[in-house]
Amino acid sequence: ALLTHNIPDATELIGQLCERGVNMEAIYLRLLAPAARYLGELWESDQCNFSEVTLCLWRMQTLMYDLSAAFHGGEARSKPRGVAERRILMASLPGQQHTFGLSMLSEFFRKEGWVALTIPSPQAGEVLDTLSMHWFDVLALSASMDGEVKELGKTIKAARKTSRNPRLAIMVGGPLFLRQPELARTVGADGMSEDAPAALALASHLYQQQQDVRLN
Repeated sequence: ALLTHNIPDATELIGQLCERGVNMEAIYLRLLAPAARYLGELWESDQCNFSEVTLCLWRMQTLMYDLSAAFHGGEARSKPRGVAERRILMASLPGQQHTFGLSMLSEFFRKEGWVALTIPSPQAGEVLDTLSMHWFDVLALSASMDGEVKELGKTIKAARKTSRNPRLAIMVGGPLFLRQPELARTVGADGMSEDAPAALALASHLYQQQQDVRLN
């Protein structure tokens, strides 16, 4: 529907799923996310050009924005009383234009009460500048292409040096790591995740490790 510019059909499909009792998380994870991955496959196999994929992802971004209130159930979950604020910075590498996955990831983190700042297409040095000026517990970086491995490794190494948080945890994800999960260790990350629920679990684990170190 999106490829044929038929937005009403796409919207109706989602409406039908909601009427059948499918929850928002399932729509995000089992419809929107696989559709975005499929668009990437069409692009890689030259069945769609860059402009078509970009336009479809923009339409999906709009759909997700429209669904956001229902996804959050009115508002993001607040942190429990007495629990410290958890902060995560999410970003791609400079030049990356397809950032739908990061937008979806931020929705899940905000729903769970995290303070999430997303920089979908950062300028050179913007991520490092942000880490040096503001406290974050976790940095999540997304990569899509093999050619980003070297730059990602440099960014992670620099992030640990410049971060206001000396125990900054760094996790990675995106199409590149779905294809080659072993690269997470190569680039110096603390872990990788395949989807939003796995990212939440990993970030929570890394955050708890930081707290345990501080207490000890």
